[in-house]
Order: sequence, then structure tokens, then C-alpha cells
Amino acid sequence: MKLNPDTKQRLITVLVMFLEFYKILMGTFLVIFVPQKCEGKICTIRQNFFNGNLINYVGNIFNFVTFSSILILYFIEINRENWCIQHLDIDDEKSTNNLDEEIENYPDFKIKMKKLNTNYIYSIYTSIFFMLINFVISGVTIYQSYAGINSITTFLSFFMLVFIKLYNSWTVASLSIKNERANSAYMKEPKTYNTMDIDYKKDKPEKKKESNDSNINDIFISVAENNINL
Repeated sequence: MKLNPDTKQRLITVLVMFLEFYKILMGTFLVIFVPQKCEGKICTIRQNFFNGNLINYVGNIFNFVTFSSILILYFIEINRENWCIQHLDIDDEKSTNNLDEEIENYPDFKIKMKKLNTNYIYSIYTSIFFMLINFVISGVTIYQSYAGINSITTFLSFFMLVFIKLYNSWTVASLSIKNERANSAYMKEPKTYNTMDIDYKKDKPEKKKESNDSNINDIFISVAENNINL
């Protein structure tokens, strides 16, 4: 099955997002998924959630708030990536900073790109803020029903799942703002949108069929390699 570059990039973006979702779920709902003790044995997920203690209730609330903040981050991130896919392009034959001069001829796009990058990094900072608070409150909550080294390793492992995602997003956002560019958050390797999409260029060159066709197998290879690096 042949796909054009824009469709391929969108599919990679969606598939990678779904692969990341379960990691974010486990890494934010720490009170529920980290092993704890109940009457000498490991609690069930239901027991972790319906503990009855006030600190447990507060921990569950912050788990949910943190998860919600990261969902909002994903919404902003996907919206930004989709805009980049639609209006910009990645051309390996052109320099990384090619868009710096080219976009000057498209002032509306330049303003939109800056706004998307700004909203993106603000949403990351918000998620980091709630993640750190969640880490402290969840840690205190879990300590009340500490189940040994298993609790510590699981707690830290789940926390790192979220931390790595936020760090990667922050790297993309900060570089995009610093260099006034649009780095991709979902390509399997660091990529920068470095030219206008052919559909939006004022002087449209003739499309080449060879460069527009991509095999669907390439999508799954890209997603698999991206997931390995998460």
C-alpha cells in the first residue's frame, strides 16, 4: 500500500502516541499501580485506590490532575505536529536552517509556528510542575503502605517513564523556540521541518511521484524504532 509523506507522518505520530499512552498511565497513577501492603500481602489495584485514608485520597487526586495535564500536553503536541505536517516539510537535500529564510515570505505561518511552539513549551512546564508534586505526594502516600524494595523500584521506574517523555518533549520545544524552527516530536530520529510544504509554496514546483510514495511497512519500522528509544 502506497502512502504520501504527509499521511505516513500522521500515522507514525498517532501510533507512537498510543504506544506511549500506557507508559504515561502507569507513570502518573502511581498510587494505584505501585505495589503496596494490605494486611501482610500485596494490595489489589482496587485496594490501592479505595484505601480510605485522607493522604491516599489526596494522592489519587494529584495522580488524576497530573494525568490530565499530560493529556492536554499530548493534545497540544499532536495539534502542533499536525500543523507542521500539513504546512511544512522535511527535505533531506536542504540544510536544517533552510526554513529560517524561506518562512520570511510567509509571515502568517511564522507567527502561527511561534505560537504553537510557545504553547507547547508552556504545557510541558505545567506537566513537569504537576509531575514533581505528584512524585512527592504519591511517595508519601505509598510510604504509608510500604511493600519493600519492590515498591521503590516500581515507583522510580514508573516515574522515569513520564520523566523521559517530558524531557524529550522539552528538548524538542526548547530547540524549536531557541532556533525559531519546528522540530518534530514524533519522528524516529531528530528531524527539523526545514521547508514549506509543496501545497503551500507560492511557486509550486512539479511534484515527483517517487518522493511522494511511501510503503506502509516503513511506518511500522519507524514506530518500532521510535518505541525502542522511549
